[in-house]
This record gives sequence, structure tokens and C-alpha cells, in this order.
Amino acid sequence: MKNNDPYTSPECTRFTMRINTTLFDKIKAVAEQEKRSAAKQIEFILEQWVSENYPKE
Repeated sequence: MKNNDPYTSPECTRFTMRINTTLFDKIKAVAEQEKRSAAKQIEFILEQWVSENYPKE
């Protein structure tokens, strides 16, 4: 997918996500403890899940 956003690196894709407010508040709290933004915390959680459930072959 072509990326016309000058702030997003070519390896990344921007997208909008709707998430339950209570869940997002919990993610923000964890992100703050981990010194990450909520977006980076969500990315971290997804990377962990993928690596645990779809290990490299």
C-alpha cells in the first residue's frame, strides 16, 4: 500500500481503530508505566501476540 504521509516511515502503515474506552484506558495506564505511548503499547502487545502465536519457521 502506497503511503503518502510524510510522518510515517515506508515500513509502517497508518490506520484508524475503534477500541472500547475501558480497555483503552487500561492500555494507556500500562503504557504510562512502561514509558510508551498508547499506540506503541498496542503495537508492542500485537508484536508479542504474533511472535507467540505465529513463530518464525
